[in-house]
Amino acid sequence: MFWSKLWRPSENTAVSFFFLKPVSKKEAPDYLDIIKDPMDLSTIRDKVRRMEYKDREDFRHDVFKITLNAHAYNDGRNPGISLLADQLLELSDYLLDENHESLAEAEAGIES
Repeated sequence: MFWSKLWRPSENTAVSFFFLKPVSKKEAPDYLDIIKDPMDLSTIRDKVRRMEYKDREDFRHDVFKITLNAHAYNDGRNPGISLLADQLLELSDYLLDENHESLAEAEAGIES
């Protein structure tokens, strides 16, 4: 499946470390009080495996959600994490752009 090729590089970079798995109560007891719609790379991986993404916008939306959540929770606390989330989104956008033709073919196959 093409989406797994796109997702895998996002998971295996230094910028992804804080976003690999859901935030635990132990790490951030108030996280779910602030973040109502959490997202992480393991959830994206699971959605890729279940073939839930119909197009690149669905995929990008989930990566963007990681970035929004990182800013909402970490700005003023841990700004370095927000910067890493921005870099993760930039990497995702780069990969989406670099794989534009393959994505268009995959999306066409899903639609038919």
